[in-house]
Amino acid sequence: MVIPKERFVSGCDFAGYLKTVVAKREDWHKNYQDFQLSESEKKKLSEINKPFKVLALSEDWCPDAVRNLPVIAKVVESLPCADLKIFPRDQNLDLMDQFTVNGKRKIPTVAFLDENFQVLAVWIEEPAKAGELKEKFGNQPVGKEKYLLSLKQAVKEEIFALLDEIRDR
Repeated sequence: MVIPKERFVSGCDFAGYLKTVVAKREDWHKNYQDFQLSESEKKKLSEINKPFKVLALSEDWCPDAVRNLPVIAKVVESLPCADLKIFPRDQNLDLMDQFTVNGKRKIPTVAFLDENFQVLAVWIEEPAKAGELKEKFGNQPVGKEKYLLSLKQAVKEEIFALLDEIRDR
């Protein structure tokens, strides 16, 4: 699947998207500011010289987007040749409908594209082990905090794995 270049460039970068956020505004900013990559992670990302375009579909009210898209934005910002563009899902259903899961629209949806805007890989909604993490930490006194930290780590790990998988395509 190819995303038209004209369409891709019409999206917002992460800073621009944050300016449009109304719902959960403080959470969006806090999640972005609080998430940090280690120096070794930044170094690993800096060595990926393949140019990527990254298209994300999101809505500011979505808890999964609030938690996960800031993590993905930080990772993408550390890639030397990447360009992230974010689109509001509800205003771009034609894009969204190209990435449905069992006919359902799930966000955030993040598509990694090559320099010709061909989709290489897609990451959708939450990490695969989100349910397992919720079950593990759900009944602990500080469970929510541990769950959210573990969730961010899992998102980061999945995006790193995805980048490893597609970097040489």
